[in-house]
Amino acid sequence: MTSFLPAAVQPAARELTMTPARRIILLLGVPVSLSLLAWTCFAIISKSSQGNYQVSYAPVHISGGLAMNVYGGDVTLQGGVAPSAAQFTGTGTVWYGLTYSGQRPTLSTAQTATGTKINFTCADYNCALNSAVGVPPKVPVTVTSNGGDITATGLSNATLQTNGGDITATGLSNATLQTGGGNLTVDGLTGNVSLNTDSTPNSPNGAGGDISGTLAAQNATVDSGGNNVDLQLTAPPSNLNITTEGGNVTLQLPGGYSYDVDNIPSPTNDSVGPDNPAAITVPTSAKSPYRVTVNTDGGNVTID
Repeated sequence: MTSFLPAAVQPAARELTMTPARRIILLLGVPVSLSLLAWTCFAIISKSSQGNYQVSYAPVHISGGLAMNVYGGDVTLQGGVAPSAAQFTGTGTVWYGLTYSGQRPTLSTAQTATGTKINFTCADYNCALNSAVGVPPKVPVTVTSNGGDITATGLSNATLQTNGGDITATGLSNATLQTGGGNLTVDGLTGNVSLNTDSTPNSPNGAGGDISGTLAAQNATVDSGGNNVDLQLTAPPSNLNITTEGGNVTLQLPGGYSYDVDNIPSPTNDSVGPDNPAAITVPTSAKSPYRVTVNTDGGNVTID
């Protein structure tokens, strides 16, 4: 049966009332949403537009000592090759994207009473400098790098520090080397030597790099910050002090001498066992002028 009654009238949509709370939500939410969208688009475009270019620097003649501060990049130092004044050459690399301001990395030099200072900085922390320095004999050198590797040969009175990079040192005399977590490789270092790879010195929670190579130093202090130490001494040391904070120690000492060995776990110590033995095969004597002190906090010790 067909009905001729009018269809039910649908109620009209009710207009949304703009309450004060809704106005506040719109006022805050729209700008935040637009900002997030813009930042996402910016990051995608910036990532896809990354590139780099190199900037070369003219040689810098250095008189007196050398103090060098480098934001990033690798440094190579060669001692005993320049007859009178050291010479610096460097090539900087700049990474750029949408954040690149157009400012090239800055290289500044200054002559002081103690020698020449070289400072390399990056305006937007987006560059690095790879450099080489030829140094006259017996010129003191101080280099600080923000994380690049340092390679040094034939220097005297050198202080080299990098924040996480590796250091390779050959034929240095009276040297202080600190990697801040990177590995340290040495060959034929003499005089008074400090080797440190601990990323947080003087802290029990440090993390370091391995220390390895050969030494002929009279006095040496070694700290690996939890990693291993493997050193061969070509001359008996007056004082060798090694701290590993858990890392293993392997020492090869010259034959024909006795050594005053201290702080080595004894076989009766509970911490000594198959997993962390102490093996000492060199002659020992408390009256020996050659003192070796080892602190491993449980790491294995081998001295032969």
